Amino acid sequence: MRITLSTSDKTVHLATTKGEHVSVRAAEKAALSLFHALPGPAPEPAKPPIGFAVDSDTERADPDLAAADENEE
Repeated sequence: MRITLSTSDKTVHLATTKGEHVSVRAAEKAALSLFHALPGPAPEPAKPPIGFAVDSDTERADPDLAAADENEE
């Protein structure tokens, strides 16, 4: 006896020989339990987040020093 269960992403083949005395119900139950034990399809890889970075060589002026420079003039 042969039982095959399949979907688009997983398949289970179960075969018995003539000497084995297995009922159809037991074979179906075994095939279903194997089928449900299989892992599902791999998830889609996550897309990298969209982002940006800002880089600047300009330093901010200290407001206290800028005011002191103006007072000296």
